[in-house]
Order: sequence, then structure tokens, then C-alpha cells
Amino acid sequence: MKKVLLSALALMIATVGFAQFNDSDVTQLGLLNDSDVLQIGLLNDSDVLQVGAFNDSDVTQLGAFNVSNVDQGGIANGSDVDQLGVANNANVYQRGVLNSSDIDQVGWFNDADAIQLGFANTSIIDQDGPGPFAGIANDAYTLQIGAGNFSYTEQYGWLNDGDTFQFGILNGSATLQAGIANTSDTWQFGLLNGSTTLQVGVGNTALNVQVGAFNSQLTIQAGLGHSATTLQGGIGNTSTTIQF
Repeated sequence: MKKVLLSALALMIATVGFAQFNDSDVTQLGLLNDSDVLQIGLLNDSDVLQVGAFNDSDVTQLGAFNVSNVDQGGIANGSDVDQLGVANNANVYQRGVLNSSDIDQVGWFNDADAIQLGFANTSIIDQDGPGPFAGIANDAYTLQIGAGNFSYTEQYGWLNDGDTFQFGILNGSATLQAGIANTSDTWQFGLLNGSTTLQVGVGNTALNVQVGAFNSQLTIQAGLGHSATTLQGGIGNTSTTIQF
């Protein structure tokens, strides 16, 4: 599928000329920061700001009208943004030490935001889809404040929306969406809470909120128009919701 999209983009790029009007701005202040930007296509835009020491940013844009903004401050933070397609948008904002963000976008009009404040937080966002147009208009937003939090969002399809908010230490969230117009919201506050949401189909909705420590929840939705809400507060609670 990616090869098909790549071929289509290569044909489009060839018709307008190679590497037209791409824009890259890199500002680095501090010690041994590193930035790598590769742009192939038409009117792609990349902005990188790094302040501190040993921060690393990699941006790859292939296609047209893609936009990437990376802003990192602190020590040894890392960001990797890969955009293949048309009019994808990625924003990374990290403050602290050893935070890591990875955003991969394949398709059209996808949007991804990763905001991390603290120590050793990790965010992974992958947006893709079927057919020659791949993912279309998927939206992912991740906010993590604390230490050692981990968030993984995988969106495959069109118009999916996945938001993750984690505050605390060593919380973990995984959201996987395949289909059209699925929505997931995950909120976790505390220590070592875990959330997994799997949505396959059309128009499914999940809301998960956990406050405390060692809580865990699993939501699986397959089909059309399911809705699930999980609210847990305290220590060591466990919830499983399955809808077909």
C-alpha cells in the first residue's frame, strides 16, 4: 500500500518539478544538539527548535503540503517525524530529560500532536490506512506529564480520533483504531495504571478514566456504533469491556 502511495506521489512530484518550494527552519541553542531534515516534494514545511544538550530531531517529509513543528527543551530528548502524503500535520513539544516522540503519517490530512513534560516519557503515533490514499483525516493527541509514562496510538483508516492524557509515573496506554470515525479518550492519573483500547469498525466510542494506582482496563469494540465508558478510582481495580 505504501508503495502504491509512493508511486502516486512520485508521479505528482514529477509533474510539478522536483523539490519545489519546500521550507526548513532549524534553530539550536546549547550543547551537541542534532537535527536532520529531508524534504522531497512540493511546499512541505518543517520547523525545528532545540534548546539544551544532546537533543535529537529527525524529520522526513515526502509529498506535498506536509507540516512538521518540533520544539524540544532540556537534555537528551528525541523526536522522529515521518510524513508520506499530502497535507499531514505533526506537532511535537517536549520539555525535560530523555523524552521520546515518534510520529509516522501515511496518507492525507492526518493530524498528530505529542506533548510531553518530565522525564523519560514515550509517545508513539502511527497513522495509516487502506488503498492508494492510505489514512485520511485521522487525529491523534497525546499529553503526558510526569515520568516514565508510555503512550501508543495506532490509527488505520479514516476520520479516527484518539486522545491520550496521562499524569503521573509509569502509566501506560495503548489505543488501536481500525475503520472509520472511531473515537477514543483515555485519561490516567497516578501510578502504574494501564489502559488498552481496541476499536474495529465504524463510529465506535470509548471513554476511559483511571485515578489512583495499579488500575487496569481493557475495551474491545468491533462493529458499528458501540459506546463504552470506564471510570475507576483507587488501587488495583480491573475492568474488561467487550462489544460486538
